[in-house]
Amino acid sequence: MTELGHTSLARSSEPPGGAAPGDDLASTSRGRPVASGRQAAGSRRRVGTVPRLVGALAIVTAAVLGLVVVQVVQTFRQHSVALSRQVIVDELAEYDHALSQYPASASLFQNSSRYLSTHQVDSYRVLIIAIKANPILGSRGSQAIIAAPSVAGLIAVPPGSTVVRQMTIASKPYLVLASPIRQGAKTLGVFIVASDLSADFSQSNQVLSLVLLEAAVALIFTVGSGYLLLRRVMRTVGGITAAAIDIADGDVSRRIEYSGADDEVGTLARTFDHMIDRLDETMSAQRRLLADVSHQLKTPLTIIRGNLELMGRLGSPLSPENRESLAYAIEEIAYMNNLIDQLLMLGRTMEKDFVEPVPVDLRAFMADIYSAATRMAPRHWSYVEPPDLVLSIDPAKLRGAILNLVENAIKATGEADSIELSGRADATILTISVADSGPGVPAGMEEEIFRRFERGSQTYQKGAGLGLSIVDAVARAHKGCVIVDKSIYGGAQFSIVLPLSISESFHEQI
Repeated sequence: MTELGHTSLARSSEPPGGAAPGDDLASTSRGRPVASGRQAAGSRRRVGTVPRLVGALAIVTAAVLGLVVVQVVQTFRQHSVALSRQVIVDELAEYDHALSQYPASASLFQNSSRYLSTHQVDSYRVLIIAIKANPILGSRGSQAIIAAPSVAGLIAVPPGSTVVRQMTIASKPYLVLASPIRQGAKTLGVFIVASDLSADFSQSNQVLSLVLLEAAVALIFTVGSGYLLLRRVMRTVGGITAAAIDIADGDVSRRIEYSGADDEVGTLARTFDHMIDRLDETMSAQRRLLADVSHQLKTPLTIIRGNLELMGRLGSPLSPENRESLAYAIEEIAYMNNLIDQLLMLGRTMEKDFVEPVPVDLRAFMADIYSAATRMAPRHWSYVEPPDLVLSIDPAKLRGAILNLVENAIKATGEADSIELSGRADATILTISVADSGPGVPAGMEEEIFRRFERGSQTYQKGAGLGLSIVDAVARAHKGCVIVDKSIYGGAQFSIVLPLSISESFHEQI
């Protein structure tokens, strides 16, 4: 069960009425309700661990596969361009070799014409031979290439050396080689080879589509298998988390009972069960020890008190000092008995079935408490009647907690002071308050007074400092909390705040 803090409403920026209906107020800081362990865990975890890990795996895998796809496509395209480059370079070599074999008596233009007429050119390549002062020679389909501005520029001004460029001509990609035709130091013309890269780029796109498809399959397979593996692991972790939440709510009988593989996760699950076994044994041993010690103490105390009372009635006349000592001894024994009862109650708060809720009419319940309170001490009593509600509560324990607050208010006040018992409800919570006109809670002590054996600044008064701890435990057991604030009378106001999820309209019940 989650431990409550003790924060005054005066220091809280949000009133308890801000809680949503059905909120478990047991897991709250004092004065500011928040969701219970399971609800808070669900509200914080917007996206599960498995989706986040799978998402991260998908991103990393997609990035790696994307780099691989880009590298494969770029490599394929570069290889295709390199092959085309080698082909057009070979064309230049063949032209040079052919010119060296032709008769020297023929002109360069005649030998070039002879070369084009006898040389077979692939359909995706175009040869262009431009000799100065002669018509431009070209293979089939060369007219569109010759008309292109980029190629026309090379024809008009031949380059100083062989160049290879990638160009777009008539909306098609071409790899163009331009080499000057020289005779000695004199440039006589230019030899141009243009290779259409459309087929290579089309194949590159096909490769891209194929590689993308394979990458998508690999990504789906990787993410799917990763999801299944992570889901299997996180199912066990989720079981551990759910068990931890139940245990935090007081169910120490909860176990995981893992029966899967003997791996790290399995070891964690089995170790968790073993730890809870030890914790359960320790808590059971503590409860048994507390019960046994309390029983062993109460028996002799009862006998001693009985004998002392008998001595006071049947013994020889006692002096005033002896009678005072006897009364003091009986009073101390009663105090010790009450202390033992409180310790037993605190010990029981650790049990899951500490409260046994039953339907209770709130108005009759509060009226009975007010009637009992007014008989405890003469004060200026006032009462604010609660609304018509039926609560599912443990009436004995909640009644004891409220009367505990009343008793504290009586101790802090005199006969001329005022004490008010009230029950109020809004759309989300029910607040049962005890307010007084006493000195109030000293500043800075709002949390300390709820600690066990803490008596605040009133150390002169009789008490063990367990009352408010018990009130706190009873409120938390009812999914509520305790709030301390300054009352309208100038003293302290202690309020037990319960969620309306434990109550229903009285009229609906009947």
